[in-house]
Amino acid sequence: MRLILPSLLTLALANGQALSTKYDAEQSFRIEVQSAFTMEMVDFSMERDGEPMDTRGGGRRSSQAREIVMIDTVLDSKDGEPTHVRRAFEMISGTATSTFGENEMESESECPLSDVIIEIVLDDGDISTEVVEGDEPEDEALLEGHNLTLALDALLPEDEVEADDSWGLDGEALLRAMGLDVEKAYFPPPSRDEGEGRGERRGGGRRGMPGMRGGGESIERYVTNADWDAEATLESGTEEYNGLDCHVIRIEAEATGELPEREWGGRDRQDRSFRPLLPALRPENSFEFELEGKLYFSVEGGHPVHLELEGTVSTESMTERERGESVMVISRSQEGSFEYSVDITPVTPELEDGE
Repeated sequence: MRLILPSLLTLALANGQALSTKYDAEQSFRIEVQSAFTMEMVDFSMERDGEPMDTRGGGRRSSQAREIVMIDTVLDSKDGEPTHVRRAFEMISGTATSTFGENEMESESECPLSDVIIEIVLDDGDISTEVVEGDEPEDEALLEGHNLTLALDALLPEDEVEADDSWGLDGEALLRAMGLDVEKAYFPPPSRDEGEGRGERRGGGRRGMPGMRGGGESIERYVTNADWDAEATLESGTEEYNGLDCHVIRIEAEATGELPEREWGGRDRQDRSFRPLLPALRPENSFEFELEGKLYFSVEGGHPVHLELEGTVSTESMTERERGESVMVISRSQEGSFEYSVDITPVTPELEDGE
């Protein structure tokens, strides 16, 4: 998942830095995650048989904000790696807003893992997860995919590195670092019935929006479907963050990709106004993604303490649909921005129990 560039493989490492997290039993981390993602339609057009069509209703914009707070406590470790971790979810919240013309819809994400404590155990190479406090989710899939280690470990080098050394990052490392590998556990998609009843309408017009099912969209689909060219670089010297002397790792990434066409759904099976009138002949959904940021690694603590990422997304899509002898062409251009931050603070079991 993390590949050291060939130039580093033959590097003399006498003065290198081993940037890896060492886990000890009874070690606890408070992890606070915040993210925001906005997409806006900048161009939209429709043609039928080569003739432009009226596209009333204005532009479309969606925004999403999420916050996660949890405490990881290492209950057991072996050779510096955790084998048994207790994870207490203090808060998992998400809001989304979607606008389409004069219509605006807001929704809130509800996570069954909120106020739940799970334990993750490594046994003979297999990882199992169980709820030890709180209500167990009805969907067992929400207990799958949880990792023992800190998500930011995915950005660290496997070998020792020196200042200005770089190592490659793949999409799996970025997905893990941004918590997107467990997004469906933290923010499970609503069922059709739930999705239709959770939106709050503002403005005039209909309550729902085609294909939105609760509003907003996730950055996960872009990261997953991207062909990444990403690199991490250890900067010279150290920098202070929150009173801690830290190594700084610069993250730079860019990607291109194509998205699968969205599944269209209506709020009512009898309501055909929310369905595409024509079957897709030639969908094209290309996008470009740029991402940059910094990871702070505590010199004294020997673990990541902060990640900040900013990114931009631009998309181009064109869909041809046919009905009888008529052909409709729909073209869209969107631009978006993404912000993501993580703060990791060591706490003691006494502080954790006393909160």
